[in-house]
Amino acid sequence: MKLFPHREFAFYSFALRAGLANLFSNGTRLGIKKTIGKITQPINAYSRFPEYYWFETAIRNHLDAVTASRRLKILDVGSPKMLGLYLASNTEAEIMLTDISATNVDEYQTMWQALQAKARGKASFSLQDARSLKFPDAEFDVVFSMSVIEHIEGEQGDSQAIHELLRVLKPGGLLALSVPFGAHYVEQKRIGFAGAARKTGDSETYFFQRIYDRGAFQKRILEQASDLNEITLTAVARRNQWLARAFGSLGESARGAVGFVNPLLSVAINRSSNGVENSFKGSYGDIHSASDVYGDLILTGHKK
Repeated sequence: MKLFPHREFAFYSFALRAGLANLFSNGTRLGIKKTIGKITQPINAYSRFPEYYWFETAIRNHLDAVTASRRLKILDVGSPKMLGLYLASNTEAEIMLTDISATNVDEYQTMWQALQAKARGKASFSLQDARSLKFPDAEFDVVFSMSVIEHIEGEQGDSQAIHELLRVLKPGGLLALSVPFGAHYVEQKRIGFAGAARKTGDSETYFFQRIYDRGAFQKRILEQASDLNEITLTAVARRNQWLARAFGSLGESARGAVGFVNPLLSVAINRSSNGVENSFKGSYGDIHSASDVYGDLILTGHKK
């Protein structure tokens, strides 16, 4: 595993500025807890930084390589929205940020209002289901989806989404996506949460996510992406897994209060490498836990 610089502090500082800008511009319009959370934990997990880095690198390289007389169009399908805000602020592109949750759409649309005056690009927002996107064929120059595909419900929900992402991507356009990756495939459930994030107030178990292994990734992702070429796979594994488990065991409120350590944890824990590692050590089971440890697999490619 190589020690790549994942530019943790560049992404963290932007997200922190966005949280402060939201406070000064919108006050507590998002609610006191969320407004404070955007400052104390502007990027919600140490595991996000490699994804931000590799997605942004691939997108910038693609934008630099394309000559166009118009703003290029980028689609975010359900990703953590801070990357979309970062791109809209720092690149001359039109970015459509989508989510299946109306709450997420409204929340980040509000945050964007505090950033747009100084932004280089444009951002708009839409309520969308990744299995059935309401966009024409070949509409976007770039499509990205960070840690989303694994949460899509239905026996073939992830595969359906891959077809949709490629349908709305222009020929020659860039696709970037990431999924959890480990030594064995599992379809995890979560207690008291439906739709990956909505609290139900009960003790029932609901589908949460898929953690892929080589075989499942090949069948459910790669075989559905036959329209892609120039595919690159980047594996992100976790070193110091005891530290990852210890931090996960702190509880949601405690992790939020010390969110400033996330970039430091990323430097200590995350390691990237080209291709898929022969062994992907981790610790996870059928029921999701905050102290689970597994890696990520990032795919980028261009539509034929």
